[in-house]
Amino acid sequence: MKRKSALGRGLESLLPSIEEKPSENGTPADISVHSIDPNPFQPRIDWDDDELSSLAESITQQGILQPLVLRKKEERYQLIAGERRLRASILAGLDTVPAFVREADDKQMMALALIENIQRQDLNPMEKAEAFSRFCTEFNMTQEELGKQVGISRSAVANFQRLMELPDSVKGMVRSGRLSMGHGRALLGLPSEESMIRIAKLSLARGYSVRAIEDAVRKSTGRKSEAKKKIAVIPEIKQLEIELQRALGTRVFLKDSGGSGRLEIEYSSLDELDRILCIIRGRGNSV
Repeated sequence: MKRKSALGRGLESLLPSIEEKPSENGTPADISVHSIDPNPFQPRIDWDDDELSSLAESITQQGILQPLVLRKKEERYQLIAGERRLRASILAGLDTVPAFVREADDKQMMALALIENIQRQDLNPMEKAEAFSRFCTEFNMTQEELGKQVGISRSAVANFQRLMELPDSVKGMVRSGRLSMGHGRALLGLPSEESMIRIAKLSLARGYSVRAIEDAVRKSTGRKSEAKKKIAVIPEIKQLEIELQRALGTRVFLKDSGGSGRLEIEYSSLDELDRILCIIRGRGNSV
């Protein structure tokens, strides 16, 4: 497994000691699958069963064409690269797999696991978001620095990391592919986790496009702004409400929205309605 130039100079410098080189006799060792643990920094969570079955069938027919890369960890081994091959080999019923054993520290393990998956485009948006966030934290990297390392823009890194702000249930929808990254980014425009969850569920039920969610976000935030305006003018119209109630002898509601609005007058019977109309028409007590 030769490292690709797309890793960038920064990550190349992280991985100098784990480039695969021929062992002393030029061949990998056969390692028991039962003594190999996963890479603890593996960002990929979801594995396609059909893809693994297909690879297992290929391994059954042709064997493992590319050895795994491991590091020794006490009395066991940890994967540096090749988890798909290991999973498929176990599925195919193999007891041992060919592997090179190399030295690698935790930083190198995390770097290679992330880059291997990104280059193969195996990670879903949430897995990338989690991997990027962890990478920046563990390696103390800025978004711009990480973007240069993995070959994407700083804004792209930021967009992925923003998905970490979604509620857990919505993250699950993005992780499973039921919602796209675009849906997730649009939902972040809502003011609360409750509203994000509500619109996300509506999106699944009604098949909302990203644009439809953006429209829903605009309407939601617009209603909130309108409500704030109403609250701001209520003290000014409250006295008018009281005066109308006294004049008409019934409950009155003034619903104002920046100078326009609605007047509601309650009545309990047709006789009372007739009385109120008489007052309004000037046949009784005037307002």
